[in-house]
Amino acid sequence: MIAVPSHPTIVDPWELHFILMVLKDWELSGDHHIHKSLRFRSCQQALQWHAVAQSLVDLRGRYCLFYLGNIGSGRIEIDILRPNHGHLARADLDIAINLNKAEKEIKKYSSIP
Repeated sequence: MIAVPSHPTIVDPWELHFILMVLKDWELSGDHHIHKSLRFRSCQQALQWHAVAQSLVDLRGRYCLFYLGNIGSGRIEIDILRPNHGHLARADLDIAINLNKAEKEIKKYSSIP
C-alpha cells in the first residue's frame, strides 16, 4: 500500500520558478495562485476543453476557478488556487501541465473549425 501524505507537497520558490519557465503561458500571483488565459477557435472548442478540464480537476481533488464570461468568443480564464494551504503544491502544477496537454489535444484533434 502506498502512503499518502496528509499535507500536500509545497513547491519551493526555485522549483516554482523553473516549472513556470516550462509553463510559459501561466502567470504567478503571490505563492498561492497561477492564472492562464486561453483562446480557442470556437465556443464549442472552449466548452470541450472546459468539460475535460473540470473533470480532470475534480478527479484530482484540486481547486480551480474557470471564468467563462467570454466563452462565446472562445476565451476562457483559469485560476489554480490554494486557499486552504496558502502555497501551491506540486499537484497544482501537475494540473497546469495536464490542462496544457488537454488544450493542445482539443485544438489539434477537434473536428470543430
